[in-house]
Parts: sequence; structure tokens; C-alpha cells
Amino acid sequence: MRQQLEQILVYGTLGFLLGCHLGLSKIIPLWAAVSLGVVFSLLLIGACCKDWESKILAMLAVGIFFCCGAAIGSGAIRQAQLEIGSFTGQQVLVYGTAEPGSVKNRPEGTSLVLVCNAVQAESVAADTSLLPAAAKDSFNINAAPTNRTATAVAGKVRVFIKNEQLADKLAGQMAVRGTLKPLTNFANPGGWDGELWNELQGLQGRMSVSGSEVYLSGGSPGIIDRIAGLANALRQQLQSTVPGQAGAVLAGMTLGGYDGISAETRDAFARVGLAHLLAVSGTHIALLTGFLLLVLRRRNRYTLLVVAAILLFYAALCGFKPPVLRALCMSLALFATCGSDRLPQRSNIFCGVVLLLLCYQPRWLWDVGFQLSFVTTAGLLYFYPVLSGVCARYMPVAAAEVLAVSLTAQLAALPFLVHYFHQLSLAGLAANLFLVPLLEIAVLLTLAGFALLPLLGLGKLLLVLAGTLLLPLLKLIGWLAGWSWATITIGSWPYLCSAIYYLLLLLVLGNSDWDDFSNKERRLLIACCCFTLAGIGVYDKVRPQPLAVHFIDVGQGDAALVITPQRQTLLIDTGGLRGDYDTGRRIILPYLRYLGIRSLDVMLLSHGHHDHAGGAVAVAQNMPIGKIILPQEPPAADVQALLRNTKAQVEHAQTGSNYSLGNTELQIVSAPVSSSTAGDANESSLIVRVASAGGSIVFTGDATEDEELLAAGQIQPSQVLKVSHHGSDHSSCMPFLTAVRPQIAVISVGAGNSYGHPGSAVLQRLAAVGSQVWRTDLGGAIKITFDGGTVKCYSYRYQKEYF
Repeated sequence: MRQQLEQILVYGTLGFLLGCHLGLSKIIPLWAAVSLGVVFSLLLIGACCKDWESKILAMLAVGIFFCCGAAIGSGAIRQAQLEIGSFTGQQVLVYGTAEPGSVKNRPEGTSLVLVCNAVQAESVAADTSLLPAAAKDSFNINAAPTNRTATAVAGKVRVFIKNEQLADKLAGQMAVRGTLKPLTNFANPGGWDGELWNELQGLQGRMSVSGSEVYLSGGSPGIIDRIAGLANALRQQLQSTVPGQAGAVLAGMTLGGYDGISAETRDAFARVGLAHLLAVSGTHIALLTGFLLLVLRRRNRYTLLVVAAILLFYAALCGFKPPVLRALCMSLALFATCGSDRLPQRSNIFCGVVLLLLCYQPRWLWDVGFQLSFVTTAGLLYFYPVLSGVCARYMPVAAAEVLAVSLTAQLAALPFLVHYFHQLSLAGLAANLFLVPLLEIAVLLTLAGFALLPLLGLGKLLLVLAGTLLLPLLKLIGWLAGWSWATITIGSWPYLCSAIYYLLLLLVLGNSDWDDFSNKERRLLIACCCFTLAGIGVYDKVRPQPLAVHFIDVGQGDAALVITPQRQTLLIDTGGLRGDYDTGRRIILPYLRYLGIRSLDVMLLSHGHHDHAGGAVAVAQNMPIGKIILPQEPPAADVQALLRNTKAQVEHAQTGSNYSLGNTELQIVSAPVSSSTAGDANESSLIVRVASAGGSIVFTGDATEDEELLAAGQIQPSQVLKVSHHGSDHSSCMPFLTAVRPQIAVISVGAGNSYGHPGSAVLQRLAAVGSQVWRTDLGGAIKITFDGGTVKCYSYRYQKEYF
């Protein structure tokens, strides 16, 4: 009976997860979600339960849990509250508190996340009697303005205070006055989903203000703020004791966050399968729990209370992130039942914790960290016993257990790793076996150093020891990540493949008591799963595909990928933004990996401006390139860095020359010669045409009107035009547009840019020649295919299913 109840709770949890997902998605009405849940439960229970009594109980459980999940996910049982985002575009006075751990001093000012509780629109807030007199000229630490007409709201706003270093003053209630602007995010497949991240964090807008527009209540900080301040103090102490990357990595592993960790270090950890250790996760809670139980040998009620209190305090230091909170709840649940003679099944505790967390915050279901933590823990619960027994046959028990844990975690999380990162780490198994124990020792030394910091000598000594241990480990991780075999690119994986994969895992490693399959039937199903997965993989490689071009959303810049019918690849420009945001590493490479591209046949840079060549170095460092084509100009800084980091064949474009990509031709229409000492003038921008039997595209870079006039007499008509200079009124002249006669014009431009691109005049000229305009600032990445003589366009922001 206990086993039946355990199965029913597992089925109910699966039903709750599906219902919650559909409720959050709002893709179908609630009644349709319930109907789908009934069908799902019938199929699941009919396949897994042995007797009719179990089938009926499980059916009821799944149905009830599914409806509860759908109601919670859709917000049907939560009180509706006005969102702060509804005031976007207005001048407002926003009341709230700084989110603990979010206040940080930057070279240009102070950043924070404001948790909003009330707002006044400009018509009300403009009354100066509502504001303290001292606030008109300088930063004010007196009472924040209050007004009974303020509207209660929910949500968070990202605030940047210009030219002020105020991290040590922003505590308690505050008010911020300014224009609430919308959040801007890139919309590309494969990369970081900023829109989803903002939704998960509750972020709904941004404000950039001066210090005189921030008002504090002057109240004392709360307990959460004090703990966040302690975490910041510990981080600063650690990084001053252990400088450089070692200190930043130790801070991230013990306190959370990625401050100070370079992109190269993060990439190296990801390539060797250790990315989960860079930020605090369930692994750290489990490690700390085991260490505390080892130190406190007598496991009585008081010992467990002490351990629970320490874990709770540590989770607060880390900001109660979803994986930490899940692991904390799991540990506390296990502690609470340790003194009982009837210890519940581990899976029951696990399911209960998952249900509790999602009832508290349903959006965590879509959080990557929560998902990976969930599937990894589930794998350890259901697959580890079998793998551990198999490994124990061939090696000592201790080594077998370590290997089984690592294998189980990677096997359970594989579809999610492919879905989010499109790569698999071949070095991950060895790294988890040999490097993780050493990294965990460094984490324990750091935590012990934090605890003993009042004893300055001993605490600092432990921090120094942790840094000394970590330094060679960082070098070893970087060395492993540099090998080409460290990771393999998989590309996007259909959901059907994930479902078949998990069915295969259940058949091979699952508990045979949970189904009625005979050994013969089990072997037949395993063979069918393997054959289906192999067939899908082979078909994806051999299926015919049309000429396709992807205009990648890189903000105020250019980047486009051409994939020929023979699957040869041409990357034209790589984008580039101000500051330390690397478009090559954070946008281009994830996009290529999403498409399963492991190498580039040709990279072409139209000219050396940073917004066209800024991401080229990262692409060259992480992906083989056959040939690089450059304009005829002295190399700009980005191009010089590219040449230092590539082994590809480099050529300078010549007007009239052609390059073959299978049945597709790359034609250099115009390649002006420039002797500008700046080496990146728009006057030297290449104009190229990519043509095949299916269609043709013209790329213009930042070509000027004079260059377009010279090219107008030589260029052939094309279905698609990449509009020059992000839609500047000083390009895309009428003679050039008349010569190209594009059906579709694509403008690669940043949302809300300060240049006013695209200009109204160029939009009018495009309309005059009958071009349909697509823009990356509105639609995100744009995909165009030439199939059967027809041109089809898709926007990633609104048509993700076509990418």
C-alpha cells in the first residue's frame, strides 16, 4: 500500500507540473487544460498502474493535482494587483525598498532593483508639496514623500542612479522619481532569454535618475537587509584577501552571483561541465549539510536544530535562490522526520517540497536552475540505486558511489542541458570525478574562513588556503576547456526526443516494480527507442533544406548568418555593443550552437566598426573558420584582435570577385579602398550579394549614399535587402533601391537607439519601391527562407516555432 501511495504522489506531482506549465503559458483556456489533464492522466495511469484500484486512485490524484497546478499557474487563486509595468512611459514617483543584495556601486553610479509597493503618476507627483524641500538640490536622506492618493502596485524596477556611489545609504523605504522606461532584451534562439528572466524576477521596467530624485525614509534596515549587507562585507573581505579570478570564483561558489568572474572563466567551467558550481546551488547546501553532520557527531534533536539554523542562515546569505531554497526545504524535511520510526519515502519528501515551492512561486517552474535541480534530484532518487549497483561490480564501493552520482546527474539532466546550452561536455565526467572534490574542499575552507573571521589570523589563513588550492584548479580547468574534444555541439533537440530519452532511461534504469513489462517487452521497447532516436538524428542531417538567412538581433549593430542548401555557412558581421557585453560570446555563438553549427566556412566583415566586428574575436576563439574576408582598409582594433586569434585563411575583398559555397555564390559587388587612419570608415564598407537558384540577398553593411550610387549600375535585382547603416536617412538612396527592387527589406537596429534609426525618409523610400520592412528591434531575430520560389519571413519574437 505504501508503494502505491508513493506512485500516486509521483503521478500527482507530474500532473501538477503539467497543469502549472499550461496555466503559466496561458496558451489554452483553463477548461481545455483540465480536459488535457484528464487525457494525460488516463494514458499515464493506463500504462503504469497494475490493478484497477491503483488506476482509479492515481487517476483521481492526477486530475486533482493537475487542476490545482493549472489554477495556481494561471493565477486564478491569487489576488489580482495592479502591475507597475502598466505605468511604462509615464513620469512617476515609485515607492518601495531595495531588493536585498541588488545594491551595487558601479564606476558610473549605483544600480539596484526596487521592489515596488506604490506609485504616483506625474499629474499627482508633480505637486512639490509632496516632496521634501531638501530634495530639490541634492540627494536627500530625510523622510520619503508620502501621499494618500498613491496607487498600490506589485513588481520590480531596475534603477540606476547616475554619478553617485550610494550603496551604503540605500536601506529601508525609499521613493524614486523619473520616467519608467520599458526593459529592452535581445530576442534570439539559443541565447539567454532576457524577457523570461525579467518575468521570473518580476522586473517590469527601468529608471535612470540623478541622486536628487531619490528619497529615503531614514529608517533602520530590516533583518534581510542586514544579512545582505553581511554577505557583501564577506564578499569584499574574500576578494581583498584572495584577489583576481580565484577570489571572484570563491565568492560566487559560496555567496552566489558572478561579479568579477570573467567570461573566459565562465566558458571554461561550462565546457568541462562544472558551470553549476560557479553559483550557489543545491550542491553547496548538501555539501554544507554533510560537513556539519560530520562535525556534530551526535545526531540528537538539538544537533539537528543547530544544523537547520545554520542552513537557514546560509540560505539567507545566498539570497534564497530557487535551487538553494529547494535544497534547504529538502534538508529540513529530512531532519524533521529523522526522529520518527516511520520515515517517509524520499520520493514523497521530494514531491512534497516541489509542490510547496511551486505553490509559493509558480514561475520557478520555468527557472533553469530550478529545472536542473529538480531533474538531477529526481535522477538520484530513481536511477542512482541501479547505477550504483552496476558500478560496484567493477570498482571499490567508494569510487563506485562517486561515479554513480556523477553519471546519474548527467544522464538525468542531459535533455535540459541540450535544450538550454546545445552542448554536451565530454570532459564533464572526469571533471566531476577528480575536480569536484577539490573544489568542494575549497568551498568548505572558504565557509570555515568566513565563520572564523572574528579570529582574524585564522579566518584569513583559511581564505588564503582556499585561494591557493583554487589557483591550480582554475589553470587545469582552463587547460581542459581548451581541448576541442571537451564539448560537442548538439543543436536544438525536439521535445519528442526528450520524451523518448526519458522513457529509455526509465526502461533501462527505472524500478521494474512500477510497470507490467516482461523482459522481452522491455528489450523490444528499448530497441524501438534507440532506433527512433537514431532515425530522427539521421533524418535531421539528410533532409533537404532551402537557402536560409538569419538576421540576428544584436541591438544597434549588424550580424547575419547564411546557410546554403548544402549546409555551408557564411557569417556576415558579428555585432558589437559598448561596454563589456560581448555579442560574439553571448549572442552569436549560442545562436550557432542552437542551429547545430560546429564550424563556419566563411566569415565576412563589411568594415571594422565595432558594431559590425565587435563579436568576431569570440567567434574565432571558439569555432573553426575556413576563410575570413575583410574590406580594403587598415585594420581597426577589433579586426587586429581577430587576426591575432585565428588560424583561418584571410583575404581582402576585391570588387567583382566571387566565392563559391556549393551551389551558392558570394559576389563582391563593391569593395572600396580606404586609407583612413581610423581604419573603420563607413566609406570602405563592402556591398555583397549572396545568390543561389532559390533566391538572392544583398548585404550593404554601413555603405554610404555615394557608394550605393556607384554600385547601382552593377548590382542585380534581389528579393531581400539588408538596409544600410541601420536605416539611416543618409543611405538607401532611391537609385540603389530601384536597381535592387527588394521584396523584403530588413533593418538591423537597436530598440530605442539615440540615433533615431530607422529614419522616416528611408522608410518612405522603401515603401515607394514596394518593400515589406522587417526590423530586429521589433521582431527580434528575422529568419528568411527561399523555398520553391517563394520567400518566407519569420520573427523570433512572435514565431519561435519556425526557428
